[in-house]
Formats: sequence, C-alpha cells, structure tokens
Amino acid sequence: PGDPLTPGVGATKDAKRLAISESKVIQKIPVLPISYEDAQPLLAAMGGEVVPEKWAGGLPITYHMGLGSNPAQVHLLVKSNWDMKPLYDVVARIPGSTYPDEWVIRGNHHDAWVNGADDPVSGASAVLEEGRALGELLKQGWKPKRTIIYCVWDGEEPGLLGSTEWVETHLQELRQHAVMYVNSDSNSRGFWRASGDHRLERFINDVGRDIQDPEKPQLTVWQRARLERIARAPGAEERGELRRSSELRIGALGSGSDYEPFLGHAGIVALNLGFGGEGGGGGVYHSVYDDFYWYTHFADTKFVYGRALAQLAGTAIMRMADADLIPLSFGDSADTIARYVKELETLLKTEQDKQKEVNQQLDEGVFEATSDPEHPTVAPKREELPPFINFAPLENGSAAMKRSADHFEKALAKAQERGAAAYSNSAVQKLNQKLIEAERAFLDENGLPERPWYKNQIYAPGAYTGYGVKTIPAVREAIEQKKWSQAEQGTQTVGRVLQNEADLIEDAAKQLETLDQAK
Repeated sequence: PGDPLTPGVGATKDAKRLAISESKVIQKIPVLPISYEDAQPLLAAMGGEVVPEKWAGGLPITYHMGLGSNPAQVHLLVKSNWDMKPLYDVVARIPGSTYPDEWVIRGNHHDAWVNGADDPVSGASAVLEEGRALGELLKQGWKPKRTIIYCVWDGEEPGLLGSTEWVETHLQELRQHAVMYVNSDSNSRGFWRASGDHRLERFINDVGRDIQDPEKPQLTVWQRARLERIARAPGAEERGELRRSSELRIGALGSGSDYEPFLGHAGIVALNLGFGGEGGGGGVYHSVYDDFYWYTHFADTKFVYGRALAQLAGTAIMRMADADLIPLSFGDSADTIARYVKELETLLKTEQDKQKEVNQQLDEGVFEATSDPEHPTVAPKREELPPFINFAPLENGSAAMKRSADHFEKALAKAQERGAAAYSNSAVQKLNQKLIEAERAFLDENGLPERPWYKNQIYAPGAYTGYGVKTIPAVREAIEQKKWSQAEQGTQTVGRVLQNEADLIEDAAKQLETLDQAK
C-alpha cells in the first residue's frame, strides 16, 4: 500500500522518489475499472463454450468462455494521469495528562470512489461524533491520561495512501509511543463486528458488553452478536464452544482499510469495528449508487447504528486512554497462535495426502480414462510429495508464549486484587513501555518473503487473496505455493518472533509482580 514511488518512506514534498519505470509494484498490464454498463457489451460479444454455472455473473446474458473459431477482439486504450497530487489527512490531538508519550489513535478515511454515503461517510461520521463528544468532555474538565489522536485519512481508495504515508513518515515515533489504533470504514445495520490483533480480544469484548443495541435495547451489542453466531454456527461443536466461552473470538485482519500500515508495518495493535448483516446493499459497493438516498432507505435508515459505532469506538478509545495499565490479553493471543500452528500442520498433511492421491490416480490411468474425448481435459502433473517440515520452532515458541501469558495473567489477577493502589507508582510507566515493546515483538525487520514492507509475522493480507488475511503468512503461503525451503525458513523466523514475545511477556509479568514494591 501507499505511494509506489516512495516505498517504505513518507511521501513528503522533498522525499526521494523512484522513477515510474523503477517501481516494482506498478503493474505492467494496463488495468481499468469499468461499470457493468460498459462491461456488458464486451461480455456479450464473447464466443466459445458456455461457462460453468458457478462462473456465470448477474447480467442478463449468456456467459461464454471467450475462445472459439472467431474470438471477439477489443481495442483497449488506457490513458493514465501520472500527475502528482496532494492528499489531505486531518489530524487532531488531545494531550494526555499522565502518560502524554503514550498515544491512542482513532481513524477512518474521508475519500470515496463516488458519493460514498456508506463507504466511508457512515464510519467517518462516527469519528466526527466521537470528536464532538470528547470536546464536550474537555470543556467539563475531563482530561485523558494518555494522548488521544483522531485522524481522517485521504487517498484510502487508491491504495491506503494517506494512512500509509502518515505511518511511514512518523514510523519511529509511532513504534515508540503508539499504544493502539482503532479503525472503522463502512457501517450499516445489524450485528457488532470486530477484527484485530488478538491481544485486544478481551478488551474489545468488555467494551461490547457495555454498549446497548439500538434496535434490541434489552440486549447489549455483545449479547446480540453472540446469539447471532450461535444461530449461524455450522454444527453442534461450534455452538457448544460459543456457549462455553466467556468471550467472542475476533477475526484476524488482512487488508482493505487503514488499519493495515499500523498493524502490518508498524506493529501497533489494531482493531477494525463496525456493524452489519442486516443492511442491504453489497451491490452498491464502490459505485454511484452508494448515495444518501440508498443509505437512508436500505442501510442504517434511522442512523442509530452510526451512533452505536461512535459509542463503541469512543468507549474503546477512552478506556485505553485512561487505563493505568495497558489492557492487553496475552492469553487470548497465545491460544489463537497455537490454533494457527495446528492449522499449518494440518495444511501440510492435507497437501501431502492430496499429492499422494493425484500420483496414485496417474499410475492407475484415472484421468486418461475419464477425460471426455469431445471435451478433453488436461491431467494434473506428477509431483514429488511435499517434504517433512520441522514445526518444532513454531511449537516451542507457541508453548513458551503460553507459559509466559499464564504467568502474566496470574500476576495481573493479584495486582487487580490490590486495586488502584497497585498502579500508584512510577513503575507502572516502565511496565507500560515493556508492554508496548511486546506489541512490536511480532515484527521482523526483513519482512515477509518477496514482500519486505509487511513486517508483521502473524497477520498479513495474502499475496493473492486481496483483502483476505493469511495468518503466519511466511509459512502458510509457502506451503500453499509449494515453496518448501521457504516454509522451513519461515518456521525458524516465526519461532524466533514468538520466543521474543514470550520473553517480553515474562519480563512484564515479573515487573507486574513487583509493582507494589516500587512505591
């Protein structure tokens, strides 16, 4: 993401820029987004066989493969504007009264593809309302303990430009001072949605428990989200887990909005918040139809979920700003990472079994015998079975993180028994710096293979999945792409990252145990 001519550094006025021809991320194939009105005659002109049913789109035409004896040809002329344009981020700051060098950041973008009633104004309006409310509290004498920074980003739609360049420009300051980033984007009617770094899972669950659902006032947004998950769970095992658990699992973040540079590049724990599931309108996404009329008739028609988003995100910002001890839940993170490691082991076994079966069917002549002579298909290639991968570094790092997290949770419980007195000394500030350091522990400065900008070794968008996340991507994507030596190296890298995180958590636990001794 960001300006492709200033990779890794802020695109300020005097920044050194690559020539367009030197950029490694600008595509050489011309690409032009078009509307369905323009696409329909192009698709209708295509010949060849009719596509499989699952390939067919929603236009009133018969979809064809595009091959045949007389294929249609299109002359495409793409004219791109390469002029330099300024972007306008808007940043407001409320200085902290007690921990001014610890920053809690809130953001949403303000640019849109066209009208943007849903994307981004439904989220940006919540940011503005939160800012108004905090301003009223300031007038009444309230001051946050930590510095609060509110941002609205420009250039999100072309590639997360405003947020990425701001993060790159202030990277060292952010890594030293930032405690949390909370993002929103589109917002609609329905159920509470939260994704992010799992070290914030318990924190945002607690916030959700205290926000009343605007259309089901007898329920909190957390309660309603839990009941929705039970209703939609695929089986009894999943329903049982939901009923037993005291927390709702949050999703992992990939790409698609302005949290990406904070989490993926700077290593700042981040959340993406919103509501959805009951407002219609996937078809208006990034189109001219995303306007005020559509939003007020089909999305958040009463504007009550915009208010709920402001309450949810604003409460999260205020609680993080005023917490004496940064409320990170390392146990949730350790449990989640252990699950990811198991997924990787299962993924490798699946790939081994799949290739073994393909090779056996090639030996048996299955593909040749079942290929339709009039519509022949190409048999898959014979390949060596995926090799053994040593997952011990991942398993050991994950186990170490679990042990340290358990130690931290026990120390935290004892500190909470002592109440506010446990934090009434200068040692808590030193401990918070250790927790901020632990936030950054998921980073590796070499970045991901072939994608060095992405430093986070636990969360990243997939190289070929668009917005979709890949967890422990250095290993997962290497297995998926059959890059076995790269996967082996990835287990070593991520294992070191997890061990480093475990060591920092252990240090924090020991500091927490001695807080009351440092008065």
